Amino acid sequence: MRRICMGEVCLLLASGTAMISGCLIEGEYLPDLTTRQAGTDGTFWAVCGDGVREGDEACDDGNAVLGDGCDTACAIEPCFVCMEIPPGQSQCGSTCDAALGQQCWEGACVSCADGVQNGGETGVDCGGGCASCLGDACLDGASCASGHCADGVCCTEACTDDCMSCNAAGVCTGVPIGEEDGLCGGTSSCNGKGACKKIAGEPCVFSKECLSLQCIKGTCI
Repeated sequence: MRRICMGEVCLLLASGTAMISGCLIEGEYLPDLTTRQAGTDGTFWAVCGDGVREGDEACDDGNAVLGDGCDTACAIEPCFVCMEIPPGQSQCGSTCDAALGQQCWEGACVSCADGVQNGGETGVDCGGGCASCLGDACLDGASCASGHCADGVCCTEACTDDCMSCNAAGVCTGVPIGEEDGLCGGTSSCNGKGACKKIAGEPCVFSKECLSLQCIKGTCI
């Protein structure tokens, strides 16, 4: 860059650029400065990425990189806020709180714990990039939003009691009456209400012991 001083005024010249600057000491060294671009008609326009916000620039952080808050056209990117520190140069930061698991989705900060189905979730705060929803296949509770994996699906609860199983909707419910869950043993069967009851032909004292609720002469019928 060439520097020409005339009394108190210095004219800095470079290919395609021009700037008028105060001159404290004639011949004093000043570093090259990136300034506004000059057109053939003598007008100037802002240079995005030069670290000086001017003209119609919403921000200028001194680079032309996407994802840092100020894009390649010097527009503020979604979920970012930019301030001028020092004056003229933009410093941008995300408005999403990573500590809360927030991420930017369609211009808004969302998370897997905001109580709203968003961000590609398949249910409220589950699916997509979040933990699996009720009824989704699972191997352990850690992969489920509910924290419970039972009978191969994410479930509302641990569902480990006798004659209880998790259905396709992920709800823990009683094994249908007359079916075996592997815990009752060969002499009993599930009563549909989460309990094992004796099948016909088994000895009994009270009717409530029997699947049929009938104990006749010491035998379930």
